[in-house]
Amino acid sequence: MSIEIRQHPRIVDAETCEKGCTCGGEHPAPEVTLYSGEDAAQIMAEDCRAVYADRPVLMLSDPETHAVAGEELENQLRTVGVNLATHQFDSNPVATAALIETVRAIGRDKALIISVGSGTVNDLGKYSASEEQIDFWCLPTAPSMNGYTSGIAAIKVKGVKRTLPAAPPKRIYAKPSVIQQAPLKLRQAGFCDVLAKVVSDIDWQCESLLFSGSYCGLPSAMMTTVEKSYSEHAEEIGQGDEAAVMGLFHGLLISGVAMSLAGSSAPASGGEHLVSHFWDMREPLTGREPELHGLQVGVGIILSTACYRRLRDLSAGDLPQQAEDLFAATAARIPDIWGPYADEVAKQFQGKRDALLQFDSLLPEKWDELQALFQQVQPPEYFAELFARTGAPFNLEAFRLTEEEFMLAALNSRAIRERITVLDLAAHAGVLEAAAQETLNLLR
Repeated sequence: MSIEIRQHPRIVDAETCEKGCTCGGEHPAPEVTLYSGEDAAQIMAEDCRAVYADRPVLMLSDPETHAVAGEELENQLRTVGVNLATHQFDSNPVATAALIETVRAIGRDKALIISVGSGTVNDLGKYSASEEQIDFWCLPTAPSMNGYTSGIAAIKVKGVKRTLPAAPPKRIYAKPSVIQQAPLKLRQAGFCDVLAKVVSDIDWQCESLLFSGSYCGLPSAMMTTVEKSYSEHAEEIGQGDEAAVMGLFHGLLISGVAMSLAGSSAPASGGEHLVSHFWDMREPLTGREPELHGLQVGVGIILSTACYRRLRDLSAGDLPQQAEDLFAATAARIPDIWGPYADEVAKQFQGKRDALLQFDSLLPEKWDELQALFQQVQPPEYFAELFARTGAPFNLEAFRLTEEEFMLAALNSRAIRERITVLDLAAHAGVLEAAAQETLNLLR
């Protein structure tokens, strides 16, 4: 069978990448294309046959994603004669280093890996394909996260959640009805995840001002062009309105591309993401199955914005001189919190010790400039109300979180990564605990 190799439009073009840059660096447009249509499975299958002919292809899914999209795609792939192998994970798979090795072993002789799903299924396929240096495509099933187009994957390594480099897919095929009909919690999770950029961008600017000078306005400029398509339509996203849900999905794709252009997750992942990673990592210790990543990020957004509000009420003279003592006290809690994973967490926290010890002198010196950034952040009540408007409960009970586990994450999640975030600023300024209590009151 001879099938034409189709070319689909890139999600972001080169001109867009050039216009928004403020750092003077190179930002080549990622070669990620998107086809969106109800015949997405058929077009994907035909393209796969046209590009790879008889070379072997691996399709990944889980029971839920196979039911909504994988079975149709598998049938289409077999109909056009693709040399196909399939692997179905158990429900709610976790992207661990061990499971990555399983996927790599299955996919080692393949020319292409296709992930059917979102979140973990996507990360397992993307990271495995990247490590084996083979092609990766995906068929999304929900507007639940921005990882479809990002250049990273979230993987648990020795119990610690890490974001590792992973080449984004060459091609994405989306069936609007599948995206639109995704469960409400998945839509709400995506809504929270994409709105994280509002606070993570400020985290990045603060870190850049204090240390790296790495900030570029391009990711924020890109998101600003699509922000109204989702931020002003919380109710419609909750109701499953096609235009609103697809607007959210497009915003998530742009958010992932923004991370790829920045070369890190900083544009869309700051302190608010650390609390989510904290709870994911605690699962083997607590037995609590983590909630959807985006929903946990939403909780983190409320915490981060509460921190920013308290920071902007301080003057440079209010800042304590406590960097050394605070680092020691936080490090001392790691063994009790993390048990068998304590050594790995301690390595991450030790990685930013030198930066944190500069806070006694550096924060007062830069405080006026930091204040200008703090002032840009909306209050926590704004986000709590916005997330609730999607129609799904947004509180600790809905997420199966105790008040104790929330406070543990709020006060200690900053130790699990080297990245400097608002949680570090708030801890040093002595307002983190008060901001956490304020957040707790909003989530009861």
